[in-house]
Amino acid sequence: MLQSLRPVALYLCLPALLMSVGMVLFGGRSAEAVIGDSGNFYYTLGIMLTMYMFHKRSRKRGSTLWEECTLEYRGLSLKRAALLGAAGLGFAVFFSSVITVVPFPRGLMDSYHSSSDGLRNGTDIGLAMISTVVLAPVAEEVVFRGYMLGRLLRWFTQKQAVWICAVVFALCHVSLLWMVYACFMGLLLAWVCIREDNIAYSIALHVGFNASVIPVQFINSRGAWREAVFGSGFRIALLGGVMLFLAVLALGRYRREEII
Repeated sequence: MLQSLRPVALYLCLPALLMSVGMVLFGGRSAEAVIGDSGNFYYTLGIMLTMYMFHKRSRKRGSTLWEECTLEYRGLSLKRAALLGAAGLGFAVFFSSVITVVPFPRGLMDSYHSSSDGLRNGTDIGLAMISTVVLAPVAEEVVFRGYMLGRLLRWFTQKQAVWICAVVFALCHVSLLWMVYACFMGLLLAWVCIREDNIAYSIALHVGFNASVIPVQFINSRGAWREAVFGSGFRIALLGGVMLFLAVLALGRYRREEII
C-alpha cells in the first residue's frame, strides 16, 4: 500500500521543494510572492523533474517508464481518444457552470477560487496553459493511474483499488468542491484505464477535462463575448446543460466503440 503512494508523494513534494529553494536563493521572499511571480515555472519544472526521476528509476530496473505505467501509443485509436477528450471537456464545463450558478457557502467558494487561480498567477499564461493542459494530465495519469492504480490492483479487488485511487486523487485537490469533482473524475479515469489497459486513453480524457480552461480564458478576455456567453446565470446554466448532454453523448459513443 505505502509503495503505491511513493510516486504520489514525489509528484506532490518536488514542486514545493523547488519553490522553497527558489525562496531561499532569491531574497527569502514569502511563499505568496514566489507563487504570484513564478509559481507556474516551479510547478512545470517540478513535473518535468518528477517524470525524469521516474524514467531513471525504470531504467535501473531494466524496464521503461512506458512499460511500467502501461502507456502505449502504437495502435492508439484516435477516434476513441477524441471521444474521451470531448467527454472530459463537456464534464469540466458542466462542473464550472454548477459552481458558478449554485449558491454554495462563501467559505467553499473562497477555497475553490483560491485553488483555481493558477492561470492568473505565475510567470506567464502560456506556461500555465502548457503545464495545465499537457504536462499535468500526463504526469498525473502516470502517477495515479499508471503507478498507483497498477500497484493497488495487486493487493485489492478492482473496485477497491479504483476507489482508493480516486479518493487519494481527490484529496490532493485541497478544496472541498474540487475534491468532489476530482473523485468523480478519478473514478472515470480509472474505469477508462482498466477498460483500455493503456493510460494513453485516460490521458486523453484528462486533457479534455483540463482543456476547458482554454475557451473559458479566451472568452473571459473579450468583454463582448464574456457578456454574451457568461452574462447571466441562465446562460451559464444552459451552457452547462448542453455541455453535459454532449459529454454523456460522447461517453456513450465511446462505450460502443470496439476495443481491439
